[in-house]
Amino acid sequence: MAVPTDDVPTRFRLAMRRFATTVSVISTIKNGGRHAMTATAVTSLSMTPPALLVCVYRLSRFHAALQDNDLFCVNVLHESQTDASQAFAGPASTDEFDRHGWIERDGFGHFTDAQATLFCRIVSRVAFGTHTVFIGEALDADVRDSVAPLIFQSGAYGRYEPLRR
Repeated sequence: MAVPTDDVPTRFRLAMRRFATTVSVISTIKNGGRHAMTATAVTSLSMTPPALLVCVYRLSRFHAALQDNDLFCVNVLHESQTDASQAFAGPASTDEFDRHGWIERDGFGHFTDAQATLFCRIVSRVAFGTHTVFIGEALDADVRDSVAPLIFQSGAYGRYEPLRR
């Protein structure tokens, strides 16, 4: 597909589709309400202190829920959880939260079936373009024994498989 050289946004979007990313559901509690959003813009930031960043579109309903909170979780999805990814890609019903194993602990709301869950406290918010970058210090983490993350690339789900040598 030939893209005009002056169309940087289109070329940028096409380049971003080449990234294979782990799918996560970001979750938080606001005024007793459960909120969650499927995300692929999650990146480790620091080991000391343990921190990561999450990018959230400023006009999204989830942004409003996270903006005034201090706590959130990153629920790293297992390759078997495409249904959870799809459920939280838009507005989710109470049934969806219950179906995917939502529990609350120490002010955090998270999903018990995630491959890994990072419990974070927001230490910084940085507005950039259409998004806010939320930097969270990891206060705790739970992990499953197996490593089988749900991957998203070029508009499709997949799984990780090591290269054979």
